[in-house]
Amino acid sequence: MNECWFYAGPFESGVEPELADLMRTDRVYQTSALQQGKEPSGTLAAAERTYWRLDRPDTFIRPYYENAMLSNKWTVGSVTNYGRWDYPLGVTVYGLLQAGRYMQRPDITRYAAEHVQACTQMYEYSLWDREQYGFPAINQQLIMLKMLDNCGSFGSAMLESYTECKEPTFLPIAERIADFMLSRLERRADGAFYRTCAGEYAENTMWADDLYMSTPFLVRYARVTGKSEALDEAAKQFSLYRKYLFMPEYKTMSHVYDFKYEQATQIPWGRGNGWTLFSLTEVLEALPEEHPERPALIAFFNELCEGYAALQSESGLWHQVLNHSETYLEASCTAMFAYGFARGVRFGWFKDPASYVTAAQRAWKGLVSKAIDRQGNVHGVCSGSRYAFTAEYYDQDLRTVTNDNHGIGIMMLAGTEVAQMERHLSERTANSTASAVHSG
Repeated sequence: MNECWFYAGPFESGVEPELADLMRTDRVYQTSALQQGKEPSGTLAAAERTYWRLDRPDTFIRPYYENAMLSNKWTVGSVTNYGRWDYPLGVTVYGLLQAGRYMQRPDITRYAAEHVQACTQMYEYSLWDREQYGFPAINQQLIMLKMLDNCGSFGSAMLESYTECKEPTFLPIAERIADFMLSRLERRADGAFYRTCAGEYAENTMWADDLYMSTPFLVRYARVTGKSEALDEAAKQFSLYRKYLFMPEYKTMSHVYDFKYEQATQIPWGRGNGWTLFSLTEVLEALPEEHPERPALIAFFNELCEGYAALQSESGLWHQVLNHSETYLEASCTAMFAYGFARGVRFGWFKDPASYVTAAQRAWKGLVSKAIDRQGNVHGVCSGSRYAFTAEYYDQDLRTVTNDNHGIGIMMLAGTEVAQMERHLSERTANSTASAVHSG
């Protein structure tokens, strides 16, 4: 009979694997080097791992994640994104978690958490796959771990998901990401994160985006593990990035500082500024009242919000390049500014909150009328960016993509935060009225 069999093994003598473990494809199995005819390492046989194989010589089964590779359309299209580890999907997962919690929809939060679990439960296999074949077929960004994009956003969503599922595979991965950020990531002499990227277009640069790629993860890592040095690092990075990227004349952030030319690009790209404000609210929410960096960061938050509010268009949206009104209106940065303003109102960080209530509401109204259609499709989101010293690049080369994952999650987050802000204001008014009636 012409049959094809899968098998895993050989196993250690006298060891019988659990049946449940033999009904999975997300793990590798321990075996013995000597039983495979290999030389022992030192005095003991080297521990080896194996995976499912066919009844053919040296023929392993190899799961892989089929996806659209990097291009302006890599986050959309006919290929599924479920179970994929990458940075825009980190924002999407966070948006699903927060929207699901606000709407009391456990089906949504469960879906988001299971997306993350689909990645992390293949982590051990992915490491083995890289050893076996030279390049991982699954979780490429996590396993290669070359830059903050590869780990910070999705790692943050992973730790946010931990409250939903307590998945044991999350914590070892979080430790690896934290070690990368705190001990091995490239830094300037003053400690600021930056990108060396030798031989690449981004060689020797600092990006406002990287505040998002690092600090929300560090905040959640500190929260889950109790390691306050991670939160201290997050606060420190904001002070350092301000020194390089802040544009005081507009109270906005330059997208990139290019150390090859020792100057900032002086282009306040909308989403780069959105990442900055989004991440600063994450740090401020976690930072203790007595933390020495807190007063400066509160002042920085107010400074940025003043600059952004002054550049909001009549439509409620912000322009792709914030201080260039001829560039197109962009949805993802608008959602992030609405998110930041709403959180500032709710947490009491503004000196004068009233104008920011109005700005957040105008932004959300603009998004609902111009960026979200009746079917829930999201429009007007800038595609993934490189950088330039001209506004024309951001306006002409970076066109919008429908349902781009850079915008879907932040749209859910903006809607959730504006709703929470309005509920907070309503409750405060109700409490004030009740107090007045009681005292009267």
